[in-house]
Formats: sequence, structure tokens, C-alpha cells
Amino acid sequence: MNEAHHEQVPYLTLSGVAKSFGGHMALHPVQLRIARGEFHALIGENGAGKSTLINLITGVYPSDAGTISVNGEAHSSLTPGQANKLGIYAVHQELSLCSHLTIAQNIFLGREWTGPFGRLRKKAMRTRAAELMREVELGHLDPETPVHLLTLAQQQMIEFIKAVDQNPALLVLDEATSALDPTQVDIMFGILRKLKEEGMAVIFISHRLQELFDLCDRMTVLKDGQWVATDDIGRFNHSNLIELMTGRQFTDLFPAKPDIDSVMRRPEVLVVDGLKSDKVQEASFVLHEGEILGIGGLQGQGQEEILKALFGAAPVTGGKITWQGRTYRARNTRQAMEQDIAYIPADRKTESLLLPHSIRFNTSLVSLNRISNRWGTVKSREENGIVERSMERLQVKAQNQEQPVGALSGGNQQKVAMNKCLEREPRLLLLNEPTRGIDVGTKKQIYELLRAQAERGVSIIMVSSDALELIGMCDRVLVIYEHQVNGELMGEQLTERNLVRASVIKQGG
Repeated sequence: MNEAHHEQVPYLTLSGVAKSFGGHMALHPVQLRIARGEFHALIGENGAGKSTLINLITGVYPSDAGTISVNGEAHSSLTPGQANKLGIYAVHQELSLCSHLTIAQNIFLGREWTGPFGRLRKKAMRTRAAELMREVELGHLDPETPVHLLTLAQQQMIEFIKAVDQNPALLVLDEATSALDPTQVDIMFGILRKLKEEGMAVIFISHRLQELFDLCDRMTVLKDGQWVATDDIGRFNHSNLIELMTGRQFTDLFPAKPDIDSVMRRPEVLVVDGLKSDKVQEASFVLHEGEILGIGGLQGQGQEEILKALFGAAPVTGGKITWQGRTYRARNTRQAMEQDIAYIPADRKTESLLLPHSIRFNTSLVSLNRISNRWGTVKSREENGIVERSMERLQVKAQNQEQPVGALSGGNQQKVAMNKCLEREPRLLLLNEPTRGIDVGTKKQIYELLRAQAERGVSIIMVSSDALELIGMCDRVLVIYEHQVNGELMGEQLTERNLVRASVIKQGG
């Protein structure tokens, strides 16, 4: 596809902009134009060059070649300060909030309101923060709440309103919806559409393909650091988009499921009867051997707490759990792991991985008891074997085992997080948003791995805010509404319509 003719006056023009790191060409010379009021999708697999491109636009990296023109003024490179002065702001996938500060302090960090003698106008800032929070339906929160007490979705919304409050001419949104449920996405998109009428432009990155089609006017596809296509959004569809991104066709993103009747005839390995926990009023369900059970519903209804209760990471205040024929209640995560249960949290960067440390260190960390001698010394040969096998399992793209996990793409970080848990050979695998913020190619690899694990007899419970993922991957789906199970969907009843309906309407009464 060729770049479509665009009549509007460009606000941002990239001409031959390129970037390399240590001899590796992360972004080959690229041309791009963004008009005022244009919503432009930027898409590609992890490692395609998207992050490099937006880091050049926002001044995080200096450009090696080409020019960046803003409002007709050409620059060889930008600094973050220059980008902000020109009206360019970003909400990055890696949130920049300071966890120890309050919501209001974070929103105004670096641009605090002051009065006479430089005195902070704390009350005025709190009032403005409360106004912004009401716009994204977070008005129930106190602006004085420390950010570390918020959910990941709430933090994303705070990052968003912080950027919007600075009246950007161009707003870059890098996976800014990855932790949001459909209702929260609608709220964000409603605000963006109002700002579009005022002339604000957006560069929008999301691995949720439908969001691109719902929001954007045009789209640019990158692959392996090179421009592939730019055109009006209507010239793309899911099929040709995946082919452009990957260079191959996907006839089906999800692996084939077994017949649901055969799944339901398998032995019941987990029986949960009247589970109560933090944010869980009541949950009762069974899980069969080798079954993939999904848990859906609007965010914050207790889905994550069900997983944490099973993993010993949240208190169980009522009910009974039977695991492999025995009464089970883990007081901590160690006890859960000793019962062959593994958990992969939604926020891999803060809850699953140690980013400054190597792939080797992260992968072998939970297997130290198996690869250490009686004096506590790690046996290098056994450790190397574990790491090599795990990297091969999901084809982790890295320079070597010693590369820091923080230097990997989001998709490869998720592979390391998953490999780490699978090395313990769990019989019950608990997954919280297993493909959040990763590209379609990596998703397919993870889906195939999960189905292969299920075929080996591993039972899986998967929480996801992506309805299509639940429908495509799961044998059955439980829908949580008002902190309790509101319905069970399987077979022909497992449709997006039914899933959404059970997420917002009380069933059976």
C-alpha cells in the first residue's frame, strides 16, 4: 500500500528519520505525516520499531538521520523538553507515575501550581485533580490516595488525564488501554474524540486490533524496523493487517479446541465451593484435568482475587477448596507452589520479573532447589540446561542468557515470565492477562503453548479482559459480575454477545 494523499496541513512530519543501537538498525529511514486532528494508528510486532519511533518523536532518543518537522519547523532531533514545548506528550506503556506520591502530586509533578512567594496551591491542585478524575469515572477516589494503592487500570487512567491536562497538540498513546476493560476504553475514547474536534492529533499504538479500527483515521505498519504501509484505516482489515505485520498469513489465531463434552467428562481436579476473599463475595466452580477455564467480566469485579486466593497471595475468608482430591488452602505462595500451582500475574514488570537481572537469573530463580547442591551452590550445567530449554520453548529473542530482562521487548519479557513458571512443571497454571500488551505473533505462540500444556493434562485458569481471547482459547468461561460468578458459558453459548451481557446484567433474577 502507498501512503494515501492527506489534504490537511501536517502538524508533524518525519523525513528519513532513523536510529541504530550498537550497529543494529532499530529503525530504518521512515517517512510519516500526522495532520492536526488526525488519529493515526502505529502497528507492528514487538521489535518492529514502534517504540523507537515514538521515542524519537518525544525526544527520548536523538535521531541518527533525517528531520523531524513540527508546525513546519525542522529539527534534526528533539529533547523531551523541546517536545513538550512543541505540544507533544506521551503516555508510555511503562507508566511514569511515582508510586509513593499521591494522585494529585503525580498529575502536577513538574508543573506544580504556585502562589505568592512560591507557595504550593495544594487545594487548587487537589480540586483540579478531582475534576479530571471524575471525567474518567474515578471520582470515588481521593486525590490524596498514594498511587501504589491503585489498580494498574486506574494508574493508566491517571497517566492519561495527566497528559491530557497539559493540552497536547499531539498525544502519543503507547498501549495506553492494555489494562483497561471495555467500559474504561469507551470512556477514554469519548474524551479523545472530543479533543479531536479541538484539533488534537493522536498516535495510537495497541495490540487490540479492533481498537485501531474503532478510533483511528489512518494507519502505518512497521516490520523489522522498516516502513511497510501507510493508508486510510478503511483500506485495512484484520486479515491483511496481520499479513503485513508478520509476512505470513494466519488462517486461525487460536489452536483448535477439544470437544467440550469430552472436556466435561474428564476428572475434576479443582473444586471451589463458596469461595470468599477480598473483592470476592462468592465463587463456586469446578476445573477439569487439562481444561482451560476463562474468567471474564468488567475489570475490578474480583477476577484477579480469585487467582490470588488460589495461589495463597490473598486471604480466603470463606468457602472450601479441594485440589486433587484433598482439602486445600494455601497460607502463602510457597505452599501453593509446593502443591504444583503456578501463577503468572498481569504486571510482569513489578510482580513477576526482576528487570535489572539476566534472563538466566529470572528463569532459574524459582528452580534453585532443583539445581543447587546440598551446600546451596548452583550447579551451572543444570542451570544452563534449564535456561536454554526455556528460551527454545517460546523462542525468546535475546542476545544471550545474560541479557537483562529489562532490555527485552514486552513480548519477550512475557515469554521469560511464563517460562519461569513452566520450569516447575505445574499441574495448575493461573494466568492473569497473559497476553497484555504483546503482539499478535507472540500471542499465537503463547496460545499454542497453553493448549499444548492442556493436552499434557495441565489445568489452566485464565483471567482476560479480551473477549475474543476468552472465546478463542477457553473451553468454558465464568463471568464475574458484582464480585460473584454470574454465568458460565461454553460451546455455542460462548459468544461475545453473551459474554458482554453477563458482564453487565445480573443473570437469573
